[in-house]
Amino acid sequence: MTNPAGGQPQGNWQAPPPGGGPGGFNPNMQQVAAEPGPAPGVSYADIVTRIIALVIDGVILFVPYIVVAVILAFVGSIGSFLAAIVFVAWSAGYFVYTWTTMRASYGQKMMKLETVSAADGSTLNQNQAIRRWAFMFGPSSLVMVFSNLPILALAILGSLMSLLALIYDAYLLYTTTQSAKRQGFHDLQAGSVVIKHG
Repeated sequence: MTNPAGGQPQGNWQAPPPGGGPGGFNPNMQQVAAEPGPAPGVSYADIVTRIIALVIDGVILFVPYIVVAVILAFVGSIGSFLAAIVFVAWSAGYFVYTWTTMRASYGQKMMKLETVSAADGSTLNQNQAIRRWAFMFGPSSLVMVFSNLPILALAILGSLMSLLALIYDAYLLYTTTQSAKRQGFHDLQAGSVVIKHG
């Protein structure tokens, strides 16, 4: 079976069985609904592996950013602001592109992870990928931009916003650990789930 949007196979997802017990019925002879989920050999990704993948992605994103920041430093006080804008755009493009074309960022690929649709294991469509990026990285991206504004008052506001962004990131981590499918708030908003092979 293929995903109509992305054309990627859905072989890592299995349909729910017709019921909960032998013959599709539970002991009370009532048909029960079961949710689809990963096929054998595929599981919902653990937090530690996801964090390692995110660190790898951070390195991939950070190296080009340093080059751009050094070049834009010659522009003057607005250089760091422009570098922040470039980094945010680069981050959004990187994740949206990799999630919608490869089903995983490069860091996730290295850790044998995939970010897929929670409904059927299909490749995320562009809207899902954008929503996931916005809910996952949006607050910290705003902090980065505001903190580098050449206007002192707004830069101070950005610094104050960093505390809120840190609290939000902790909330994402908390919601991910509390979910049986390891779906954080950002995953729920995008209808996505992160799975691990092997």
